[in-house]
Amino acid sequence: MTESAQEEEQYNVLRRIFLNIFIIAFIIISYVYISEPFGSISSLYVSTSLEFSVQFGFSLLLFSFLCVLAGSINGLIAGFLGELLFQLAFYENLHLEWCFIVAIFGFLVGIYKYHPSKYQNIRNVVYTFLILIFVSLIIFGVIIAIESIVYAGFLSLEGIIINFGVEFLFQSLISIIFIVPFLLFLYDLAFAKEERYLYQMILTHHPISASDHTFYLKFGRTKIYFCSRCSGVIIGGLIALFTTYLTYKIYDIEFSAEIALILCIILPIPGIIDWGTQRLLLRKSTTESRLFTGFIIGLALHCMSYTYKYYLYTMLILIVYFTIFGLLVFFGHKKEMKLLNADYEDYLSHEQNDIDE
Repeated sequence: MTESAQEEEQYNVLRRIFLNIFIIAFIIISYVYISEPFGSISSLYVSTSLEFSVQFGFSLLLFSFLCVLAGSINGLIAGFLGELLFQLAFYENLHLEWCFIVAIFGFLVGIYKYHPSKYQNIRNVVYTFLILIFVSLIIFGVIIAIESIVYAGFLSLEGIIINFGVEFLFQSLISIIFIVPFLLFLYDLAFAKEERYLYQMILTHHPISASDHTFYLKFGRTKIYFCSRCSGVIIGGLIALFTTYLTYKIYDIEFSAEIALILCIILPIPGIIDWGTQRLLLRKSTTESRLFTGFIIGLALHCMSYTYKYYLYTMLILIVYFTIFGLLVFFGHKKEMKLLNADYEDYLSHEQNDIDE
């Protein structure tokens, strides 16, 4: 295997790892945020009343749709962690059995994973409909089995079947069995009808000649390219926002302004070094380094929202870093122009030699 082929294989492995972590994090964050106003998958079943009630499950719908797109393993991990984090943040008592139920549901739904152009064949839409019915019946049995153990001596088997199993079947019927196949059909129609490459300067900040500074997310057969470092900044900011939000909800602890100020000073340094040494043509950064340094800059940007007590210090930090940024741009441009002039002079010299000969 050649060196370039090894590098390409290593890049693909790192990309797959990054994308799977990103997908799991996205499902978890989406699950927790949508569950706060509408309730999680377990919310209807852990109330103190334990009466039969059927509600449209927004979290069940979103989670099911995302698990079909993401696959079984991602659905398993995201289901368990998403439900666990939601319970830690919003329930007085932990119901671990529902973390496992949601995880099993995510795994089973994700087995019949989406593939580009799959739903252009109406037969696969019907298959998804049938599989969702089958999965709902399996979860119906799992819920009854688990809750029979949890509520042994407190509820009759008939009450468990009606208030848990049958209730879930009805909720599944109105929330996902008909809607998810239709959403997958629309998703496939929008993103997989033809192979497309969306490379827009507003998203990449780099011309196609510098496409190694970008990475893409694939939706169906549509590849959308993004600036690597900016994407890292956005992801870092969102994860920091989610983490501090959960910390406050679970422990009722707000992030310290002093720690936030220190992080605002320290965290941008690796990004300045990585970008600055590249701008000065001392080295060439990699996609991994751009994503990582962008990620920690995103953490720093979120930390700024907690430094309101030290507003003047925060402004001073911004001025210093923007000054450094401007100087790097200036000296980097000068160095680029110097190299271009040297190349141009070499070109003219060769041309003159050819004429003389």
